Amino acid sequence: RISTILKENGESSNSFEMQFVVYRNYDAPADMLLQTSTWESKPENLRNFMESIKADYGWGNEAIEIGLAHVNKETEKGSVSQVILIGDAPANTKQEVTEKREDLENGLGEDYWKKTKLFSNPTYYEDELAHLKEYSIPVHTFYVDQKAQQNFLQIATITEGRCEKLDINSQRGSSQLTDLVSEEVLRKVGGLKGGVLVEAYRAKFSKSYTS
Repeated sequence: RISTILKENGESSNSFEMQFVVYRNYDAPADMLLQTSTWESKPENLRNFMESIKADYGWGNEAIEIGLAHVNKETEKGSVSQVILIGDAPANTKQEVTEKREDLENGLGEDYWKKTKLFSNPTYYEDELAHLKEYSIPVHTFYVDQKAQQNFLQIATITEGRCEKLDINSQRGSSQLTDLVSEEVLRKVGGLKGGVLVEAYRAKFSKSYTS
């Protein structure tokens, strides 16, 4: 859909790439804590990645501080322009980060994490948000459970992103998610024409729904 709108408005359909990131919590081993696709402009490659993923672990609060830890890094072809965060639980507090990394009963223990390549040092979501704000990278947050609303609103507000509820249990959930993601990509890719591209998308694809 994004490529169609870009083509119809005289823009290159390959002017953007997306990467999917799946994050869990410290009861997961390092290779499952953070899983990432490659940067892609072809939707079928992202679909293949997601078909290999299943929900697992969790431990109450999701490890959002891990999910945000690497988004300000440059990619091979440019830099990250925005983040779209979808989740059902708030970020770990600093105390929870420490306790969950040290937990040997339900987790793997701090000695294990210190020996990992990516997670040897603990991260905290507010520190990562400061980096995102410094680089003017907005985080658009979509919570699927009410318990995440306050934290997701905070994340979006700090980075000047948008925050909305995503009803994944309704028939309209898939369409809502598609529209929300597509609009934010077009808004960013289009630059000064972003608003025009969003309106073109809505005219062609969007169905009315209540946020």
